[in-house]
Order: sequence, then C-alpha cells, then structure tokens
Amino acid sequence: MENPFARIPDVAPEAVEKLEAYSALLREKNAKVNLLSRKDIDDVEYRHVAFCAAINAFFKPSKGARIADVGTGGGLPGIVLAILYPHAKIVMFDGVGKKISMINEMLAELYLPNASALHARVEEQKGMFDYAVGRSVCALPMFFGFVRKRLLRGRAGNLANGVIYFKGGEIEDELVKKKIFPSAELDLQRFFEDDRFEGKRILHFSTESVLKI
Repeated sequence: MENPFARIPDVAPEAVEKLEAYSALLREKNAKVNLLSRKDIDDVEYRHVAFCAAINAFFKPSKGARIADVGTGGGLPGIVLAILYPHAKIVMFDGVGKKISMINEMLAELYLPNASALHARVEEQKGMFDYAVGRSVCALPMFFGFVRKRLLRGRAGNLANGVIYFKGGEIEDELVKKKIFPSAELDLQRFFEDDRFEGKRILHFSTESVLKI
C-alpha cells in the first residue's frame, strides 16, 4: 500500500511519525467518542490525516503565526497543523466538550505544546488570529460570520491573513453576488489524483474579503 503521506511535500520524518501516531490515536479515541464517521476510520491516515496535511503544499505560516481551527471535531485540521507547523500557535475550538477533552488528551500524548483546544466559540474570544481554518464546518458565509471579528489584517505567512477552508462543491451564491472569490486554491482531487476527492478544494480568502460579509 502506498504511503498515505507520500504526496505531502516538505514533511520531516519526525512529523510523518507524529501524523502516523495521531492516526492511531484517532482510531483509539473514536471507539470512546464519535470523532469521525465509523465508515472512514479504517482509512483514517489517507482520507482524513493526509487529506488535511495537503495544506502543506498550499500554506506556509510564519514563525509565531496564530491560527484558529473552528469546529475542529476530532482535531482536523488543527492537530495536523500543529504537527506540520511547530513554529505556529494553533488554537482549536468546538462546541462538543467530549471532543475537546479527547483532543487535549491527544495533544499531550503527541507532545504538541504549540497547540491547545477550547470548549468555546471563537466569536466570543478576546484574542485575535492571523488565520482561521475549517473543514466543511458550515456554509462559507456563516463561517465568515463566526470569525470575521477575530481576524487580523496583514500577512503572517505566504498567504495574506484570512480564512483557509477545506470545501466541497461550488462557492455559495451569497459570496458570488458580493464578488467574494478565493485568492488561491488547491484542487485536492488533482493533488491526490483520486476521484474520491472530486470537487474538494482548499480555498483562501483574505481578511478584507471576509469582512465584506
């Protein structure tokens, strides 16, 4: 079987080890708390962890960049980001306390001191972030509404500050009507050469675009 992480560029061997360890922990924790769909758990390394790790071909945060993972679920993509970007600060948010407890257990077991998880709503936080990431959490206009007041302008990486979103399907009409379009995107079907990811993309929207909602 092909190494699920073989297509991910510029990943150090110790990071691959942590991605593999995280995959194993997801299987273990999923037996206790439903973090992922049961049908996907057998192929968690490829369908979930490597899928999120594809962001490394798209996004390179600067040292000290602050990234919010909103609606993190089982730590996807937040824990993956913490592994790939040890120089960045990752804060994960979810409304389900049991999931956050499991994520914090995994962060401790993986020794990821650059990451934390909160049972809280990002829009109620006082801190500001350079980037907000999400993976098919909700419609993009709603996601923008959650994060718009917590995003800084500027640039803390190769992409301007803003939203980085894993999305299936077309951009919502509400965004099209307001002429809000992604400034960059990565086609995940093409990246993995896998039709199972048809229509799946990673999109980037600058803070200025997000604030138009």
